[in-house]
Parts: sequence; C-alpha cells; structure tokens
Amino acid sequence: MKKIEIGNYYIFDTHGGCEELNDRSGSPVLVLRALTEKEVDIPDVGPMYKVRFSDGYERDAFEDELS
Repeated sequence: MKKIEIGNYYIFDTHGGCEELNDRSGSPVLVLRALTEKEVDIPDVGPMYKVRFSDGYERDAFEDELS
C-alpha cells in the first residue's frame, strides 16, 4: 500500500464516469488532509483525501486515484 503524504502533490487519475473529473484526469493535486471516519466509511472504501486542483477546485479523492 502506498503512503499518501499530506501537503504533497500527486497526479489525479479518476476511474469514474463523471465528465468533469475525466477532464481533470492527469492533473496535479495538492493533498490537503485525510478524510475522517465520520466523513467516509474507511473500512468499506479505504482511505480518502481532500485534494485541491491548481484552479482551486476541491474534491474528495480515493487513494487509488492519486499517483
């Protein structure tokens, strides 16, 4: 399992069908923080993170969307 570090940049690569996110695939994102168990079902979906794109857009990302 890879270690995602808060404050580092990663490349966002989505696997979803959302057109806006598909357009952002391959973009660098800054990892702001890990989501808590109150925000996401970690045992079910695994670790997730709040990320920010260079244009300021923020979203939640699955660990496997970050490389």
